[in-house]
Amino acid sequence: MPLNERFLFLKQFLRQFPHTGAITASSRFLAKAITAHIRPGHGPVKILEVGAGTGAFTCELVKLLRPDDKLVVYEINEHFAGVLRKRFGHNPQVEIVCAPVQTIEKRPAFDYIVAGLPLNNFPPALARDILETLRGVAKPGATASFFEYAAIRRLKAPFANKAERERLRGVAAVVKDFLRKHHIRSRFVLFNIPPAFARQLKFP
Repeated sequence: MPLNERFLFLKQFLRQFPHTGAITASSRFLAKAITAHIRPGHGPVKILEVGAGTGAFTCELVKLLRPDDKLVVYEINEHFAGVLRKRFGHNPQVEIVCAPVQTIEKRPAFDYIVAGLPLNNFPPALARDILETLRGVAKPGATASFFEYAAIRRLKAPFANKAERERLRGVAAVVKDFLRKHHIRSRFVLFNIPPAFARQLKFP
């Protein structure tokens, strides 16, 4: 990542921690793991990326695009969206949308989904709403992926007040229920700051 993008990420982490969630962008190792489920077939496919940040996952996704494939990227942070437009806006196969993913048209349109959102920073209801939105826009048989930082809820809990512990437990319950219904596999990625689990899902 260029130095100016590193400074931008740090600035947004300090200013908008709930939506940024990390002090730096995801590593290339996590980017490879989080996009590993994408295996375009013979026909054109449509990919949704949510919470792209400065484009660590987007770079991998663009490499996978074939003629007639489409990548739609949702990023709520206008500063990050500006970086994404500079990096990928010249590509007619890539659409950058600066808005919450919950504003997306609710219909099954995507073959693959990649989410880079800090779910553990959100209220449980928001985490549930986002995950249900992703399920709602997935075609039957679509696969998806998201990541969780390793042991982050257990590390936070001892230093949190009662309300924060309850929020973390609520998010854990939401994610656990979603994984129970759709989880395929997980992959631990050590070389990331902090280390993370890449979760892969499949929708009926």
